[in-house]
Amino acid sequence: MGWGPLAFVPVILGAIGIGAFIWEKRRTRCLTAKRQGMSPSALLDWLIAAGISEPVADFVWDALGRYYGEGDIPPHPDDDLSEDAGIDPEDIEDFVAAFFDDFSLPQPSKNDPEIIPKPLTLAGFAQYLQSKLGETTA
Repeated sequence: MGWGPLAFVPVILGAIGIGAFIWEKRRTRCLTAKRQGMSPSALLDWLIAAGISEPVADFVWDALGRYYGEGDIPPHPDDDLSEDAGIDPEDIEDFVAAFFDDFSLPQPSKNDPEIIPKPLTLAGFAQYLQSKLGETTA
């Protein structure tokens, strides 16, 4: 019995997994060195003090918190969601759709699509979502 092409799949997948782990740890170190983060509760307080309603601030952290690990990376309002937090743009679109659903806002359509600002920081995301509530309640 010889070595077929599939014999190397576990080795390749293992190498990819190790590479992803190393990349994530490097990203964490670089981000932590770049700025001083804050605890999630301090971030929520900061967002509320900046004019974000508590329900929106809670939604933002519930959506984004998992990208900051188990306290590995303390969040910062100036974090770029794609570059710093590593959030895929499609995930951000899903968060916006969930926000519209959770806050009973009309869903965008093909004729009236939602334009999500880019680049988008954590604070900018909260302000963007808050503005959607302001447009409907003003």
